[in-house]
Amino acid sequence: MGVSMVEWISWTNGFYLVGIVIAGTATMFASKYKAVITELVDVAEALEDAYKDGNLSIKEKEKIMKEILDVLKGVISLKWKIF
Repeated sequence: MGVSMVEWISWTNGFYLVGIVIAGTATMFASKYKAVITELVDVAEALEDAYKDGNLSIKEKEKIMKEILDVLKGVISLKWKIF
């Protein structure tokens, strides 16, 4: 009739539970650091565009510095953000 709790406790179910916990933790970290990663990608693209011709103009330097400041802003917001 009823299923006892002992029937649910097994090594297989324990491994499934560990897998679910690891996947949930990875998802939480990925969503938390997503903004910083996208800003780093923007910095890499700005650097790639700036060095295409071999010269770095003042306007390109300003664009790169803006992107770096956006990364720092993202890191700072992670530090003081509760959730």
